[in-house]
Amino acid sequence: MRALIVEDECVIALDIEAALLADGHQVVGIATCEREALELANEADLAFVDVRLADGLTGPKIAQKLEKGFGVAVIYVTGNPDLIGDNEQGFEIVTKPHTKESIVEALRVEAARHSPVSGKWKSSGRTTTISAGADDPKPSTNQSRSHDRE
Repeated sequence: MRALIVEDECVIALDIEAALLADGHQVVGIATCEREALELANEADLAFVDVRLADGLTGPKIAQKLEKGFGVAVIYVTGNPDLIGDNEQGFEIVTKPHTKESIVEALRVEAARHSPVSGKWKSSGRTTTISAGADDPKPSTNQSRSHDRE
């Protein structure tokens, strides 16, 4: 899977990149802002998006543009899941601090939820929050409606 990392903290971005590469995935780039993320979006199947970047709470806006404009599946990475809001898109959530295992598990959950449909992803609409050390991710109570990525 080709992943984009949208994260402004270098150490965290490199940690996510190392986890993905070790699991056999390709990282198309690390973006620290919306402009960089959108420039790399066409190359990605999936993006790990920090909710709060240096310019504020811009992660949800970037995530929505990646999904709706480019068909990129999204996994939020955040230390405060409450900042996400209603998460009606049903994006996966990895909480900080994260582990290599929580990053890889989120990718696997997202991949299982989505299947390529005419070059796009189709979501089941179920959200899972994965915390560091989570052996068995539990579906959150935040249920969203199913949607097609367009």
